[in-house]
Amino acid sequence: MALEAEKRAKEAEEHLAAGRTEDAIAACREAIAIQPDCLPAHVCMAHAKLPGDDFLAHLARFHETLRPRVYLEIGVDVGRTLSLAKPPTRAIGVDPGARGGRVFAATTMLFTLESNVFFQSGEAARALAGEAVDLAFVDGLHLFEQALRDFQNIERYAKPGTVALFHDCLPLTAETATRRRATSFWTGDVWKIAPILRELRPDLTIFLVPTYPTGLLVVTGLDPRSRVLEERMDALIAEWTPKPWSDGEVSAEPPVPLVPNDWAEIKARARLAPPA
Repeated sequence: MALEAEKRAKEAEEHLAAGRTEDAIAACREAIAIQPDCLPAHVCMAHAKLPGDDFLAHLARFHETLRPRVYLEIGVDVGRTLSLAKPPTRAIGVDPGARGGRVFAATTMLFTLESNVFFQSGEAARALAGEAVDLAFVDGLHLFEQALRDFQNIERYAKPGTVALFHDCLPLTAETATRRRATSFWTGDVWKIAPILRELRPDLTIFLVPTYPTGLLVVTGLDPRSRVLEERMDALIAEWTPKPWSDGEVSAEPPVPLVPNDWAEIKARARLAPPA
């Protein structure tokens, strides 16, 4: 089965290289139907459905445009995204499994803690030293309730103009959108935060960028005074935990506005401006 899936994935890659996008997607689906954890097929489908600049390119542009004084990242891993911060930004990375050894251009503090502990223990307040978060990127546990808690905690340190970004909010297949990881290419159920925020927080500006590999959710208009998520958290977890991903089609109506994968469009929608 694995060999047959790899064969279909190879065919998909050839279709995509030749510009036959729909044929590529169809071949990817065939490969995944044979072997749900066929990584080349998932990667090829993501490239086929989400063409253009990837999320790293856009994250770098957020840094270049905002020139944040303080950048906070939840989910550091090897430091690839944290390293996008440049002086004079002060970067703060939080990840219990963060791997050291990387040299960062910006002044960087790395906390090998779970994000809940980072915020609740007082480490966040000490690290921020009275400053607000200008730009935050959340790419942690891949579970919606943790992403919501991270947003709730980040928002308490927000100010006008703060931008929060979330990875993994646009899964392309049901196989990769489960709460329990069963595939190498995996988004978890972080996608749920988009409809939750849209419903409970109409005061926020929220939009989704279809960028490789799993989309980028942009949230602005944060309000440190809001306690809506805190008050509703238990009910939200009970309501949303059992809900499966049912429609992975980018062409379908998304849970939040879908902005083209174009920096000019993203910048205009987010109304970006450097900190005052």
